[in-house]
Amino acid sequence: MTDNKPPANDAPSETIVEHIIRSIRDAIREGHLAQGQRLVVADISREFGTSAGPVREAIRRLTGEGLLEFTPHRGATVRRFGERQVREIFQVREALEGYAARLAAENIERSDYSERLQACMDRLHATIGELALHTQVKQDFHDLLYEFSGNDVLRETSTRLTSPLYRLRFNELMGPDRARESLREHEGIVEAVLAGDGARAERLMRTHLRNGAAAVTEVIADNAPAQSETRQNRKGRKHA
Repeated sequence: MTDNKPPANDAPSETIVEHIIRSIRDAIREGHLAQGQRLVVADISREFGTSAGPVREAIRRLTGEGLLEFTPHRGATVRRFGERQVREIFQVREALEGYAARLAAENIERSDYSERLQACMDRLHATIGELALHTQVKQDFHDLLYEFSGNDVLRETSTRLTSPLYRLRFNELMGPDRARESLREHEGIVEAVLAGDGARAERLMRTHLRNGAAAVTEVIADNAPAQSETRQNRKGRKHA
């Protein structure tokens, strides 16, 4: 996990819990914790220099967010996603983020919104060859649209949906062709938002997310046999 420096010793328990939650959430988003990976309370407690109580509370909250799964006698693991779950999440994101794009277009004349959105688009172009950085800038792009929408409920709901799927490995496996296609889709969305065309911005965002869902589910399907083979090999070694 990243940024695991614990808060000051006199920090309240709630602050420690939030620190652990943020670190685990970031580790999942950045791919440092893989799907199905088990979280051991004792190990996390040592890593953060705290007792088991805050760790258990952090795990309980992250389970509620859908990032972790809890199984009796096994404990908490990073949630696995199949093709159907991914499709369903993206279907809901279509509705939420499409509407956010529409609202952002309607509000684009406010403050410095147009300049910030164009600057973000420039960063997307500049980072196309740097996967990790490009992925973060794409997240910044979507965050900007939620900010410009002026609807905090939309943003909070989307964060809950997006966090479990925000893993660099999906982008790594989808390859450069999808990255370039995605960049073109972002260009169209930005053009519509800057023009104040809410209907077109919503339509293009929905198409972008639909294409993203197709790419991610294809990655899952392509890697399912390999994952299954790995599990079988582990089972074989165990019983050898």
